[in-house]
Amino acid sequence: MRLKIWRFVCIYLTAITLSLTFSHFLEMPQKFKYDQNLYMAVQHTLYPYFAWVGAPAEMGAVVLLIVLCFLVRGRKPSFALTLIATICVAAGLAVWFAIVAPANAEMAQWTTIPLPDRWMNTRRHWEFGHAISAVLDLIGFGALIASVLFDRTTELANG
Repeated sequence: MRLKIWRFVCIYLTAITLSLTFSHFLEMPQKFKYDQNLYMAVQHTLYPYFAWVGAPAEMGAVVLLIVLCFLVRGRKPSFALTLIATICVAAGLAVWFAIVAPANAEMAQWTTIPLPDRWMNTRRHWEFGHAISAVLDLIGFGALIASVLFDRTTELANG
């Protein structure tokens, strides 16, 4: 029962993480068409809510997935799939820290229009950083679900 609860919480937090990163991915084509006025209006008003939910969910998912790897370490192929999920979600978070966070810090200083000449480059980093994270989170979520579906130990116990 403990393993089922742990898996549920991992799936739940990873799903929240994926929902946020994937929504950025889906917004990206349109946001590249925005002029600097609209782009900054969206950046400064919509995304603080993403941070309040996303940061605890994503960091929680990574920590709990690491623990889940230890809990399923003797189960094949569940362990390998859980490890893939852990690596992908952790890599998505690392991409956020390496690419998105610096762009966020730079954009937070932009309070007036016109924006600095480098604004489109910063936007590119922010958007593509989220896109990379979304792909990693999607792979990780799929691997996590597969780790539950293909857990042979559960099959043997249920007949």
